[in-house]
Amino acid sequence: MEVRSSLPGKLLSQYEAVRRQEHEQITALLDTLARVDDLPASQMEQVRDALFHANHPFLMVMVGPFGSGKSSIINALLGEAILDVGPIPTTDHIVILRRGADLQRTRAGDVETVFHPSPLLEHLSLVDTPGLESVFRTHDEVTRRFLHRADVVLLVMIATQVLSASNLEYLQALRAYGKRVIVVVNQVDLLDEAEREQVRDFVQEQSRLHLGMESPVWLVSARDAFAAQQEQPRDEILWDASGFAEIEAYIRETLGDVERLRQKLETPVQICQNVTKDALGRVQEQQTALDAHRKTLDNIAAQIEQGRREQQKTVEDGLAEIGHTWDEAAARGSEAIGEMFQFSRGIGLFFSGLGEIVGLGRLVRRFSGRTRAESAFERHKVRETFQRLPELADKLGPRLEGRDLQDIDDLVDYTRGAVQKLPPNLSGKIVGKVQTPLRYERSFLRNVRPRLDDLLREAQRFEIAHLDRTLRNTLIILALWEVLTVCVVLAAAAGGFSDSVPDARGLLVVLAIGLAAVLLGLALIPLRGWFLRRNFERRVRRFRDEYVGALRRACDDLLAHGVQLRRDATAPFTRLVIAQTEALDALRRDLSEHQQSLVAIQRGLAEMDSGKRRAVLPEESVQDV
Repeated sequence: MEVRSSLPGKLLSQYEAVRRQEHEQITALLDTLARVDDLPASQMEQVRDALFHANHPFLMVMVGPFGSGKSSIINALLGEAILDVGPIPTTDHIVILRRGADLQRTRAGDVETVFHPSPLLEHLSLVDTPGLESVFRTHDEVTRRFLHRADVVLLVMIATQVLSASNLEYLQALRAYGKRVIVVVNQVDLLDEAEREQVRDFVQEQSRLHLGMESPVWLVSARDAFAAQQEQPRDEILWDASGFAEIEAYIRETLGDVERLRQKLETPVQICQNVTKDALGRVQEQQTALDAHRKTLDNIAAQIEQGRREQQKTVEDGLAEIGHTWDEAAARGSEAIGEMFQFSRGIGLFFSGLGEIVGLGRLVRRFSGRTRAESAFERHKVRETFQRLPELADKLGPRLEGRDLQDIDDLVDYTRGAVQKLPPNLSGKIVGKVQTPLRYERSFLRNVRPRLDDLLREAQRFEIAHLDRTLRNTLIILALWEVLTVCVVLAAAAGGFSDSVPDARGLLVVLAIGLAAVLLGLALIPLRGWFLRRNFERRVRRFRDEYVGALRRACDDLLAHGVQLRRDATAPFTRLVIAQTEALDALRRDLSEHQQSLVAIQRGLAEMDSGKRRAVLPEESVQDV
């Protein structure tokens, strides 16, 4: 519909601004509605209709039960029997009467368009609909599908059956559509004046009681109006008495420029609001249905985290046992070193030192095949303790793998059960298959094993060799010290006896000093052993930390792999729920924004200057395109 410049400039500017805003908003709404699952195609079609509604003539739609006289009212308004009337349902499709130079009829599907030269059709189009609750059930459906297009609805009923249960239901349904409704009571020529007023009061009272509103009520006689139209000129007295003068005045005066334009723009907004409200309800229902699946998602995450914690505990327990074994090896080695450097073995160690000096020690080691350190470590089972470490490390892999595979199987079974509970609109969107992984990566612990073996060999080999060298050096120093001490004492004693009068007291002092020196040399043995024990324990702890650290890093990688396997196994379900949650949240936000924009458009319509409304547009101020 094109609005000519006969409208005031400000009003024309307001109208064009609102119409552009409507077009943009409805276009965007169509894109949003396309993302709503299970939205009826009929509602999408309604919004598409709304997009072009402003370009169509103003529609006054007649609805009501069969036999109420809808077609007769239209014939009476036009003064010509354009539409068929009869005792059986004669209208089985939508009929739109529009202004045309000559009487012409065209039909496309359920809609027939009749062009008629009546001046009344300059400002609007009249729509006849099949009777609601007629013997043909499809008539009801055809009418309801067309109702969203109406700018104003005339609910036609028979004077003798006003506001029956079905008529009240129609009125409530039309109100739910957000349509402006006028109740037309036909065949009032069958009632006297008092009965007519009773009918009017009753309809208005029931409207207030059941709908909280008071609809306009027109009491008419289509038969008398048609008879008045047949007179030349028209019988105005009979026309007024038929009640049709009120309909004609409403069309020519109430539906003036501004009001008609306002309603013309309000109709698409009402259509979009109804569909948006329904779409929001569907989205909310889908979000509610998705809540149970989000709880399943939380359960899956909780099971994965619980499995990770239990696996972590297995690792910590295993590493703690390995660490204790290292500490036990350190303690046993320390005891062996202490035994090698006992003070009570000083005399034997002195002679061993002499043997090292003269080369007998090397000969003894060649025939015995073992060093002193090796023998001491064997007696205290240090090597056996170290050898338990690879066995403990090897147990971690199977424990973790077995638990991973069992947990993944249980999680897959649980998730498959959740997938089966998905509604069809969601189950069809799942991508991938919930299943146990085909491969379990075992290389994490296998790859670290050479490093662990190297650390273990280095710890044992370094300590034995170091202790043997230190022990030999200590024995040589001890032997030299003791020999030197004895020689000094003997020399001093010999000097004392060479005098003519030996000094007994001086001799005793020399012997005492020599004895102290000998004891001091022997005391250095346990002191040296204490330092060696401390160094041994420190080195073993360092190797322990490296060993446990390397194993921990490998186990952490294996734990992360197990967690990822669990996530991958359930990913098709979790991805779907997360994606749908995000999509529904975004969709709900978008629909709410559309709803707010539609309300803003309604406010813009309310601000159109009603004070500049005209009674009737000039004949060519409104054209259909």
